Amino acid sequence: MSVQASERSHTAGEMSRPSLFDRLFLEHPRDVRETYFEHFGHSASYGVRVLGIAACCFIHALIPGLHKTTASRNICKLADELDDRAQEAREERCRKSGSYDAGL
Repeated sequence: MSVQASERSHTAGEMSRPSLFDRLFLEHPRDVRETYFEHFGHSASYGVRVLGIAACCFIHALIPGLHKTTASRNICKLADELDDRAQEAREERCRKSGSYDAGL
């Protein structure tokens, strides 16, 4: 193979790979059928909720009679929500690959 043909096939291969920007900022939101900003909103809301749960844990550490079940209850609720979103993402990946069967 000539040097030019090798360069062309290398360039064509590079074009099929997503850019670093795409991999870091767009690929995952697209996988879960969201825009970057929709995904940002969901992720940021989870972050704020986790900070609130952490604050309740520190308050409970200082005053054990307060927030006795707040952290565990909210962590379980958050885990359920994240699990539902993860299941939706898995189903979307299966649909994209052509191996999704709604009847299963």
